[in-house]
Amino acid sequence: MDKILSKITEIIHTYESGQYKDLFKMHRELVCNMYFLSQKQVEYHVEWNQEYYLHKSTVNAVKERYANRVVPELYMCRKIMETARGVSIAMGYELKLN
Repeated sequence: MDKILSKITEIIHTYESGQYKDLFKMHRELVCNMYFLSQKQVEYHVEWNQEYYLHKSTVNAVKERYANRVVPELYMCRKIMETARGVSIAMGYELKLN
């Protein structure tokens, strides 16, 4: 997962700087890495569900907090996907303008 996140970060930093030549390539790589990140998100969701349903408590909020604490990567993936989607949309708009 670290490789995926570092590639997404690298692409976003390059895009932010405005010093890029291959916007098509950057956009393609960003979207592909978002796909790979979504695969990881599915894996973390399975882990989260296991932690949630195997917890001894009968209170759903307690089980949810516990699963969130044990599998924080799920939240991280969700937030990174949201923000990367926004950057991808911005790149797409810029590609349409050119």
